[in-house]
Amino acid sequence: MADGAGDYFSIDAVLAEETAIPCAFQCGAQGIGRALDASSGLEDVKPGAAVDLPVWLLVELAKRDMIAVKQPKWYGERMRRKIQAGAGVENLRLRCPYFYDVALLLHSMERGLPLAEFAMQTFQARYKELLIKAHSNQTPQEMTRLESLLSSEEAALFEAGRISMSAFSRWRFGGRPLAQRGALKRRLDGGRVNTQG
Repeated sequence: MADGAGDYFSIDAVLAEETAIPCAFQCGAQGIGRALDASSGLEDVKPGAAVDLPVWLLVELAKRDMIAVKQPKWYGERMRRKIQAGAGVENLRLRCPYFYDVALLLHSMERGLPLAEFAMQTFQARYKELLIKAHSNQTPQEMTRLESLLSSEEAALFEAGRISMSAFSRWRFGGRPLAQRGALKRRLDGGRVNTQG
């Protein structure tokens, strides 16, 4: 996503904003207990109640200081240690499919969650490995296993790398060399241009 407000026409932006984030109400809220949790028998939410809210709602309530945002476990200290130990083996899709977009949205709230640096370190650690594997000749099973570990943003990057490598290979092995193309230019009147001269 380009900005913290989201992109109305992007399905990925909408899905990223649907990610549930833990928070606690700082003040009570009347009549929304069942809307937040259908299994709840309470109509009202009491101050201090812990709930998971989608990012789009969280941003608006945090602006009004109605909630305190808690750090999601996929950005916590345990996850940081796992990423430092081996960034490429951690399953970001399982943790948070929109890992980087959600980090950007939460960072834009500036609520004391140090996510920008962690997201950047995670991306840098995974990016190199991602490009190497996207450009290598791996078996379909290895590619499927690798893709299952990627966040949606990384999957798009991985696919772009694979497409570019495929296009490069087609050009390199299937097209005419660039030197020949220049020699076959035609003039507007239909005659050949002598470029070797």
